[in-house]
Amino acid sequence: MSRQVTTRIVRPILSKTPEEARRGVTALYRDFYREMEWTMRSHMMDIPIATARKQLKKEFLKNKNVTDIRVIDLMVVKGRHTFDEFHQFWAQNYNIYNYFDITDTQKQKKEERSNTFLDNFYKSSD
Repeated sequence: MSRQVTTRIVRPILSKTPEEARRGVTALYRDFYREMEWTMRSHMMDIPIATARKQLKKEFLKNKNVTDIRVIDLMVVKGRHTFDEFHQFWAQNYNIYNYFDITDTQKQKKEERSNTFLDNFYKSSD
């Protein structure tokens, strides 16, 4: 018996080449990076902008091994939806906090509080 190999031709979602997909990903990353400061301030988040940008980079690097163009396009579309949710205030603060490890933020806030003028004054008088 001979087996027939069937190939299925699929239509691209957005990109036809890997270079186009890469451009879409970098454009999304750039938009998120530029918008991060405004989003954090407008949502009154207590997360430093540098920490938020590190987390953004980590989220993008999670998927660096994906090579299927259709999957990359779907991820870019989902990322655009998330971007719009943050920008249009459709996402609440707890939705944004889900992307961060709260313990890191709490540690940073505690360190900031322990370095106040009065704390340093009390430590020096001991």
